[in-house]
Amino acid sequence: MDKFLKGKVALVTGAGADGFGREMALSFASKGADIIINDINEKGLEETRDLILKDYQVEVLLAKADVSKFDEVKEMAKDAFEKFDNVFILVNNAGTQEGGLQSLKTKEKYYDKIMAVNLKGVWNVSRAFFRKMKSQREIKPIRGKIINIASCAGVINSINPMIGVYSVSKAGVIAFTKLWALELGPSDITVNAISPGVFISPMYNNDPKQARQFLESRNVKLPIDRIGEKKDVANVALFLASPAADYITGQNIILDGGMTVSINKL
Repeated sequence: MDKFLKGKVALVTGAGADGFGREMALSFASKGADIIINDINEKGLEETRDLILKDYQVEVLLAKADVSKFDEVKEMAKDAFEKFDNVFILVNNAGTQEGGLQSLKTKEKYYDKIMAVNLKGVWNVSRAFFRKMKSQREIKPIRGKIINIASCAGVINSINPMIGVYSVSKAGVIAFTKLWALELGPSDITVNAISPGVFISPMYNNDPKQARQFLESRNVKLPIDRIGEKKDVANVALFLASPAADYITGQNIILDGGMTVSINKL
């Protein structure tokens, strides 16, 4: 199982920052996958590419595109299939919480931006690629896998009023995950989500102190008392990409050190 993604291609959106996307791209490459990395930040994409090629002998395609704009996503899909003959793993990771406050206090421009990237972007990328993934009959027993990066903020007992519109967008991602599992299962495509809790990530300026302060402000304690790291997310994504997860679909994997079960209990 060491190189179980050899001959397969993984597309990761939002892979131009030092966050989940970059770490997942590196993890897929470590298992032999060729990589398509997407972001609006071209310099960040080049940094991700260089990190991949430093350690792994795989092909890497840079795909600069705004996932909220379907014309750009369609061009990305065209470029992807001109270079590669498959996209086996599709990770919808691109996201933003720019300007997000309590939902009724959020300005319309920020509401539109958050929903466009976090929810419409997931829809745009998936609808641009799913038909080709369905036609990948030579890849067996599963033709493709979609992994959506949601959030504990979109889970019913962890909805966060301080980032209200973001919570709504991620709840929508979880709903899409379950819908697409039903729609694409007959074509041997699995669809699952990962919902991270509080992590060392660009959302907290990659600063564990900021992440810890957020937890303290919400009076939340973690049963596993450490802040999550991006490698934790990449490890779960790698599991979902592996043959061990071929019979898992429609699931939202909560990855939070026990945060959601501990609210109002610790």
